[in-house]
Amino acid sequence: MIFVFWILLGLGVGAFHASRNREGRTKSETIAIFLKWWLALTVGVGSIVGAGYHVFDGAQIASEICFTRGDGGFQFENAMGDLAIGVAAFLCIWIRHPMFWAAVILIMSIQYFGDAYGHIYQMIENDNHCTDNTGLVLWLDFIMPVVSIGLFVAMRRTGRTQKS
Repeated sequence: MIFVFWILLGLGVGAFHASRNREGRTKSETIAIFLKWWLALTVGVGSIVGAGYHVFDGAQIASEICFTRGDGGFQFENAMGDLAIGVAAFLCIWIRHPMFWAAVILIMSIQYFGDAYGHIYQMIENDNHCTDNTGLVLWLDFIMPVVSIGLFVAMRRTGRTQKS
């Protein structure tokens, strides 16, 4: 699945970056490297690509989550949220201020936890158990913000500096 690709890409690039030039790097700086690439690639580029699917194939995406009331026009609005999150998260490559990262994580968490609520609501109220409603997509709506929050908290608790 494409979702797994973005997770592996973010973690893989983070691991590659962290493996280079390790001398003198603190634990916090290493965590910041993983967080930067998680946000930029997994959340950022992944969300931008997801926005493209919602914009250019909205009716099909609506069909895949078994939410076909109308023509799937709601997908455009969802795409703009994904696009905004994706662009902000991708900017974490260059904007390395912890409070910017915190804002990106907060906004992404609100969106993704809200998406999860919507999927669960559809499952309970409309007996919607389509794979793209209650499968990996639902789990990722929890995993993405939880991993982001966890990395951010770990980075802050270990005393992050600006060297990432």
